[in-house]
Amino acid sequence: MRYISSEMVRIPREVLPLYLDIFVRSLIVLIFVSGSVVISFFSTRFIAYLIPHPLISSAFLWTGTLVFSALTLMGVAYFYVYHGFGAQADIIRKNPIMGKKVVLTFDDGPSRDFTPQILKILAEKKVKATFFMVGAQVEKYPEVAQQVVDDGHEVGNHTYGHITVPHAPPTQLASQIMRTNLSILQHTGRYPQYLRPPRGLYDMRMRRIAMLMGQEVVLWSLSSQDWYPRVNGETVTKRVIDRASSGDIILFHDSGSLLGREGSNRRPTVEALPTIIDGLQDKGFEIISMEEFISFARENSA
Repeated sequence: MRYISSEMVRIPREVLPLYLDIFVRSLIVLIFVSGSVVISFFSTRFIAYLIPHPLISSAFLWTGTLVFSALTLMGVAYFYVYHGFGAQADIIRKNPIMGKKVVLTFDDGPSRDFTPQILKILAEKKVKATFFMVGAQVEKYPEVAQQVVDDGHEVGNHTYGHITVPHAPPTQLASQIMRTNLSILQHTGRYPQYLRPPRGLYDMRMRRIAMLMGQEVVLWSLSSQDWYPRVNGETVTKRVIDRASSGDIILFHDSGSLLGREGSNRRPTVEALPTIIDGLQDKGFEIISMEEFISFARENSA
């Protein structure tokens, strides 16, 4: 009989951090999911006791648990994206001390079809914005990326393939960020000073990489929700104008899709943008660059 020695099954040392990282992230997800199920079950169980009919009570108990669990997880995800957990000194979202100043940002580009139209509107309105670019899109449309910089706008890193950051292995995450930095620098001559994780989903690994790369992590405080499938220019305009407040970083998209890096129609964004800019200015808002936003915030919080 042949025995298997410990040397034959030993896991390579360089693979251990990857396994540990996957285990820890899986454990965190399990804690959140199981916690939401437990809380939802006991909340629903209390309500079910008040229902006199046993069949209806039983059905409500299990369907209610599933629905409340989903709502709880959605609520946690929303809070995480817009507020985060713990100290957030290194993440830029909003700064009410700015007064009536806001920043316009565009994600997922560049796009051959929509980015030039957006740039034309910004030029006509004499407004500067920040474009968070996907590395693969920069390599696909380098001339559009160059036009963004030539027009005086700022650029940021939005990963190379629009990945979900918490799901990415450490090597892939680092590669996605560094490859995009190099792509933007190569095709525009500008190093991206900002980093924005797709969907607003970040983790401590990404925050450490941003610090090492000399980049600011920038999220947003107001989404135009121009990515909704059935949205139109009027609904995008109304949402932004009605909800804008002091120190907002406003999110738009000039490319991207729900399932890929490109493909969605950004016509509603193009249609809404002139009216949004005029509407914000009519309400007394000044639209400033990201550089001005960060500088002003630091000078007045010191």
